[in-house]
Amino acid sequence: MLSSCPVELPKRFGWLMSGRFLRPLSALAALAVLAAILYNAIAIDRVPPTFTLHVSDTSGTNLAMTLTSIDVNFSEEVRHDTADRAFSMTPAVPGSPKVAGAFHWQGATLVFTPTAKLPLATKFHVHVASGVEDLAGNVQVASQDLDLTTVGQPSVKSIAPAADAASVPVDASIQITFDRMMDTQKVIEGVTLKPDITYQASWNGPVLTLDPTSSLNYGTVYTVAIGDPAVDTDGTKLPPYTVAFTTVAIGLQVTAMIPAPNVNGVSIHSQIAVLFDTPIDPASIAGAITVSPAVAGSTKAVSLGGSSSPAGSATAAPANAGPTVLVFTPDSPLAPHTTYSVTLSPTVKRLDGQVDEGKTWRFITGEPTVNALNQIAFISNRSGVENVWLMNPDGTNQHEITSELTPVTGYDISGDGTTIAYGSGGVVKTMSVSGANLTTLTPAGDFEYAPTITPDGTGVLAGRRDSNNTDMGYWHYPLISGGDTKQVVTDGAPGPGSVGPRPTGSTWVPGLTAWAPRAALTPDGKTMLLVRGADDGIEIVDMTGASQPMMLSLQGDSRPVWDQSDGAFYVAASSDQGATWGCWRVTPSGSISGCGAAAADPVNATRALAMIVKSTDGSYHLAYSAEAGGSSVLLTYDPSFADAAPAFSPSGSALVFSRVGSKSTGISAGIWTINVDGSGLTILATDGSDPHWVP
Repeated sequence: MLSSCPVELPKRFGWLMSGRFLRPLSALAALAVLAAILYNAIAIDRVPPTFTLHVSDTSGTNLAMTLTSIDVNFSEEVRHDTADRAFSMTPAVPGSPKVAGAFHWQGATLVFTPTAKLPLATKFHVHVASGVEDLAGNVQVASQDLDLTTVGQPSVKSIAPAADAASVPVDASIQITFDRMMDTQKVIEGVTLKPDITYQASWNGPVLTLDPTSSLNYGTVYTVAIGDPAVDTDGTKLPPYTVAFTTVAIGLQVTAMIPAPNVNGVSIHSQIAVLFDTPIDPASIAGAITVSPAVAGSTKAVSLGGSSSPAGSATAAPANAGPTVLVFTPDSPLAPHTTYSVTLSPTVKRLDGQVDEGKTWRFITGEPTVNALNQIAFISNRSGVENVWLMNPDGTNQHEITSELTPVTGYDISGDGTTIAYGSGGVVKTMSVSGANLTTLTPAGDFEYAPTITPDGTGVLAGRRDSNNTDMGYWHYPLISGGDTKQVVTDGAPGPGSVGPRPTGSTWVPGLTAWAPRAALTPDGKTMLLVRGADDGIEIVDMTGASQPMMLSLQGDSRPVWDQSDGAFYVAASSDQGATWGCWRVTPSGSISGCGAAAADPVNATRALAMIVKSTDGSYHLAYSAEAGGSSVLLTYDPSFADAAPAFSPSGSALVFSRVGSKSTGISAGIWTINVDGSGLTILATDGSDPHWVP
């Protein structure tokens, strides 16, 4: 039974009676409520997404490229289909259709790429509508718009040197800044510079820099053009662009250096010369030329003369004569097979005080030849001026043997191969082929040309004019002591003018210049056949003086030759004032007869004859006849060349000849050889004229 007496709980349950447990229980309940609130706030997303809209690629000028895309950067991951539906891009024209394209997602970024390249210079409107949902289903209610314009054609934003700039330094780089990024390779392919220069190209963003590998020329207009295939990085073509600038003019400009830069085989007796465009001040030339390896010598300011006055060698000019050439003359011959470096300091002054530009160049010497037998001689301007060169029959060991500063216009080599006679600047000289014993034959103030060595090697014939241009005919100079200089023909000497360029040019036809050798003699030296330099008339000259010269009814077109086996001369000539040309046989008595076709330059070996003939295509080619007067056959056929000046080898089995291009008759196409049977056509030298195969 139950007792009504109070029951006393054990002490361990006394806290229930105190009510103290209610306070922590209330705190726990509060924490639970707070946790529920925080969970609801954190775990359950109630915020719609936001986004920003921008063009993903521009030209750097706030214009969109034609291959641009549009980026929509959302604040959180969204449902792709809702964003794709909300996006649109249209031309900024009401009612325009949407731009077709593809959607690509990168995390929370939508990238829209148009299917086709956008048109140039066109406005577009981009719209992102409301309705984009995030992954929790929250819907973006705001829309956003973007207007953009595509770029036009690429253009050059600036260039340095600026258009039409003057006095541009010769060491200047060319810097071209474009209005956008360009296809670097295509732009470089589209760049042309005139005059042509070599350069290194580098890029820095849209800036192209052209650094010339050597200094630009002074006082020169340079044109920079950019055209096809230059495009920007979108492939849009750059419109043709052209600009010009002018480099700084220098008071004194170098027009030529002798020996020319990088030439090989220069004569060890060569002088070193610098030609200027205006007279120089002789007081400014001291130490202006230095040579390495060191060479002792003297420097002079000289004049080389003009076409109306002879100038066989460089001589000091009077102070008021206006010298235009600086010449360094070594005290002794240069070393053979040696590379020399020449420096012209920028200290030489024009008469008004302006200085030269300064130059540095190199050349390589050859080795002198004691005897030219079985060598091929020819004229070449590779050293900077026409001089006589020698080479082996296979074209090796090409080296200079004369060293004139004015052009050598005609030469002859003795039958023993030891002596050369040549004309240069209206003066005839002789020397050993080694360069020793140089002797000037021409009297001071006179002009002489067309040197010919007599068959026995004892004399030289030359045509002479006096200082008043009076025709003084032809003169004989002895090459042995005790002989007398005498006049052998009273008229017919070539006119002056050999200091200037040789008259080939665009009107080249086979034949010989007025200043080349024009005579042939019988072996005993008693009879000469002369093609006169004054009028190309042909005359027989009795060298003994027993009878007067005999004019023939022929007009010559070549140097004549003597055929010992036939006892007659052969020459290319016309009997009808140039209407037709052919090969003519002339006896010492003056009897003439035709011997077949020939436009120029017959040469002989034993009874064989070679000559230049005009072929049916209008070009000039080499022909060969096994016997003078017999039928001839063409040895060369190529219509792209015109052949000239053949000479037989000592054995008579081959011929050497020169060529020019049929369409570029002022430019040498080299020295060639060919066998008389038409085989073995070979080029020996890439330049040159007037070859002679020394017996």
